[in-house]
Amino acid sequence: MSVRHKDASMDIEALRDYFNDEGWELNIKKYPEIDFRNENYQGKIILYQSSEDRDLFYKSYIEDVLLGLELQGAILVPKFHYFRAHHNKVFMEILRDLNNLEEIHNVRSKSYGTYEEFAQELSLFPSELVLKPSEGCGSSGVRLLKDESSKRRYARRVSRSLHPIDALKNIIKYYVWHPYFKKSNNRRKFTIQNHIPDLQNDYKILIYGDKYYVLLRHNRKNDFRASGSGLFEYNENLPEGLLDFAELVFNSFETPYLSIDVGFNGHEFFLIEFQCLQFGNYTLEKSPFYFAREGEKWIKIQEESILEKEFARSVVRYVNKFIVA
Repeated sequence: MSVRHKDASMDIEALRDYFNDEGWELNIKKYPEIDFRNENYQGKIILYQSSEDRDLFYKSYIEDVLLGLELQGAILVPKFHYFRAHHNKVFMEILRDLNNLEEIHNVRSKSYGTYEEFAQELSLFPSELVLKPSEGCGSSGVRLLKDESSKRRYARRVSRSLHPIDALKNIIKYYVWHPYFKKSNNRRKFTIQNHIPDLQNDYKILIYGDKYYVLLRHNRKNDFRASGSGLFEYNENLPEGLLDFAELVFNSFETPYLSIDVGFNGHEFFLIEFQCLQFGNYTLEKSPFYFAREGEKWIKIQEESILEKEFARSVVRYVNKFIVA
């Protein structure tokens, strides 16, 4: 996704040209053109993106197509579970827990499918916690909660799934079919995390193959959140170890490109969130430089980057490393 203008996408023809430069032919299809009865995609490398439409209706459609392709033996780039984690913080946190990199486990989370499940364990939580709706970006809906009343109130709000007709049926069944356990009216999933104090900013880092693009994001005024603040700057003087940490995270996920939000409290790094597809590319397209490893050290390359070129280069690098090799 490009930031050349609002809601812009990548230049497909430019993307095709850059893949051609890498010796690849890019065959572009729309999702409805995938024909499972008359075409066999076994062994085909399928490069795809996601969707961010309201309520994620089209993303659900893409999921059906991608699962069909995977069942037929296609090779999805990136792998399907990274698509599943897009706009799905519950599954994103599951991927964190399944990752063997200990350095990313200092952010601890737990997810719930109903408010009632959350309320039953409320006494087990620390005094401060961060609650996140499973969907959303730019820290939308993310709250820092400090007392039991606000935790209950906001968890109800985030998880609300009330439908008047279903709620009425629920009440009737409760009195007619005794015993009957009423269904929850708060069934939107959400996740909670430990609060990391003393963070005045974070770092948005985009990784395309061996190139690292870093954007310093300051917190919103009187807020603990940096994502979506608009208070950005490109800073050459990075905390020692930040790029090493980013490299560790990237190498722990098998993906051609990665977007990570990293917090630093002066002595420890925290992987706040990550995405493996359909992330904003402001950090790359506006950056006058990027960082790359040269032996045991990191060097700054003073050069503007072209999104389509880096996208194609990273995909080819990934395929040669993990699929063709």
